[in-house]
Amino acid sequence: MKTPFFVLLASVGLACGSTPQTSAEPRSVDPSTESPTMPNTRTLTLRPDHVYEVTGIWIRDGQAQAMSDYFGRVFPIAAADYGVRPLFGLEPIHVYRGDFHPNMMFVNEWPSLDAFQGFVSDARAVALFPERDAAAERLVVTHYEVPQETTIELSEGDVIEFGAMWIKPGHEQDFRAYYETVVPLARRHGMQPLTPLRPVFSYRGEFEPTGAGLNWWGTLDAFQAFAREAEPHFPTRDAALSRLEVTHARVRLNEGET
Repeated sequence: MKTPFFVLLASVGLACGSTPQTSAEPRSVDPSTESPTMPNTRTLTLRPDHVYEVTGIWIRDGQAQAMSDYFGRVFPIAAADYGVRPLFGLEPIHVYRGDFHPNMMFVNEWPSLDAFQGFVSDARAVALFPERDAAAERLVVTHYEVPQETTIELSEGDVIEFGAMWIKPGHEQDFRAYYETVVPLARRHGMQPLTPLRPVFSYRGEFEPTGAGLNWWGTLDAFQAFAREAEPHFPTRDAALSRLEVTHARVRLNEGET
């Protein structure tokens, strides 16, 4: 059986360096082994019946406090009435391809897309959105589904890769062949897949890729070593894609509480 295609798109630097879940398990943990004495580590379970919001914000100069004040007012509405759960923040440190280099990123879990849409239609939240828009130079918000329940473990400061790609119509098999060639190289350099992401709704930023994903890298140097070794294969990848966005970021667990 062929790998479902949006699972194949688990990431993009391989477009970046991920592996189909039918051939390798994602970087995951047994929840029963979580240690309560490790405050800088968080265990998260991603579920296919929820949706996951990936947000990137480019903050205007001098507006960081205004953005913080906005979140302080709007988040209680989202949490109390619509069930949002902040999972973790990401501090972008490197862009491999594209221009996705916001000042701040975060990943939220919503019970459903309807819950999110209810929140953005709530009159109390709508009244606050001008504060957000005045403080943001650019805002990208896309919602995704995951293919299966997966438990992952993240630690403060981990290097995570967020990748998104746009495959040219008719080039799916070309990309698949490229992908299967470079997967072993990425794994040899320490990449571990976290989860593929299937886009289901773009709220802001017109960010609607064919597929996206999150990968774990031990260090940024490990990714760069992979990229040097895999470079001869990249023309094949690039011929199959109309757009590629790959950003590396450090996990910031204090950006969201479970």
